[in-house]
Amino acid sequence: MPKTQGYESHATTYDEWFDENPDIYQAEIEAIKKLLPEGKGIEIGAGSGRFTAPLNIDTGIEPALAMREQAKFRGLSLIEGVAEQLPVEDNQFDYAIFITSTCFLDNPLKAYQEAARVTNDNGKIIIAFLEKNSELGKTYEKHKHENPFYCDATFYSYNEIKGFLEQAGFSDFQTVQTVLPENQTKQKSHDILPGHDQGAFIVLRAVKTS
Repeated sequence: MPKTQGYESHATTYDEWFDENPDIYQAEIEAIKKLLPEGKGIEIGAGSGRFTAPLNIDTGIEPALAMREQAKFRGLSLIEGVAEQLPVEDNQFDYAIFITSTCFLDNPLKAYQEAARVTNDNGKIIIAFLEKNSELGKTYEKHKHENPFYCDATFYSYNEIKGFLEQAGFSDFQTVQTVLPENQTKQKSHDILPGHDQGAFIVLRAVKTS
């Protein structure tokens, strides 16, 4: 069952976060752009379309009605559906992208297998996620039961997500990171760096190989 209760009840509050945190929001968009492939894409768990629109993603899937209604204000018509059973034919897209939606999936492996099904040969998958072992990730985990959005979330590490992707038939991993620790002296929190060892917001891209 999709973990959408918080988003159905607090869709406006969710959407306001992006207006209240423009620097983080923009850093996340720029980090995704570093690894975003060309071609026709599908966003799985598109929310209110906050990333769908600026990243020019062709199709969005979202289970929460309230979030789809919010997306209409951006001129987007998202498709109702869940990640583990996409209402899409095989081999329709050049890439599939999950942006902070993996933590709400009932079954990440099945969702990534579905992403493989709907992408074409040598298609790409992009996973943008909160790294659970980061400083911010640990804070979110500690206080998630106080948050209407994250109370039902399951946060994952890079290695866990990489393992799901490998099982789903993806390889050739690339990563960038942002939302860096504030105690770093030679970099700003919104800088974008290669790798996945420092930032809280990780973007991972892989290639469909089987």
